[in-house]
Amino acid sequence: MLSGCASYWLLYPGMADSTDPHVDPAALGNNYQVIAVNNANGISLKGWLFAKSGDRGTALILGGDAMNIDATYNQSKYLIGHGFRVLIFTWQGFDSNGGAAELSSLLGDANAFYAYAHSHFPNEPIAFVGYSTGAVTGICLAPRDPMSAIAVEGTFNPKTIVDDRHMWYVKPLEAKFVAGIPDNLDTAQCLNEINGTPILFVHNRADTLAPYDAARRLYNGYRGPKEFLDTRQLASEQAHMGSFFDPTAQAKVLAFLKQHLN
Repeated sequence: MLSGCASYWLLYPGMADSTDPHVDPAALGNNYQVIAVNNANGISLKGWLFAKSGDRGTALILGGDAMNIDATYNQSKYLIGHGFRVLIFTWQGFDSNGGAAELSSLLGDANAFYAYAHSHFPNEPIAFVGYSTGAVTGICLAPRDPMSAIAVEGTFNPKTIVDDRHMWYVKPLEAKFVAGIPDNLDTAQCLNEINGTPILFVHNRADTLAPYDAARRLYNGYRGPKEFLDTRQLASEQAHMGSFFDPTAQAKVLAFLKQHLN
């Protein structure tokens, strides 16, 4: 029961439709190919691949809780058309993907798209861009699937989020809640297991969903190459995905990816 509660609280699949921006990439000139992969559970997942002749390297893009593929595209469309492929995807239980949204499937879902990029574009670099729970997924995928670079925004540690957010009203259930989070999604431990991958941490001081100080602790604990990018001052309701409102931050994320992919 608590495992299901943790999955619901950290993924919010039911809210993804209500927050859908209903965008059409083709209307903006961003044509894409719908690709299908099977995750470790044998469930079919869909992704959007944006690619042009001459592109080298692939950036895997994964949104956060309550973000369907349209919302993830809307957040990251500025990365398209810069000399590397962009592959946007969501987890099982989101959009038209089969299965139920479960924390236990996150790494298997991401691995399926990583395997697609690795097999279809061999000997080319792969980077990961993740937002919120997608950031956790990217960091915790990296120990098993080597990346040339990782950019994460609004990252946090699911194992400590109750304390990090000072959620006193959850404290009586904290032990059971934490037990419902797979050990392979312990962000701090995952960072300890990554071997030298450059990571760009993007965050906003006003973020109340993923507290800034907790993200700083994760950054400070990482022993590999790293950068920390503060997005511009924003209202708290905009802060969790602050790069959407910050062209300067977007330019820095893009430059980081180009450095490691092109």
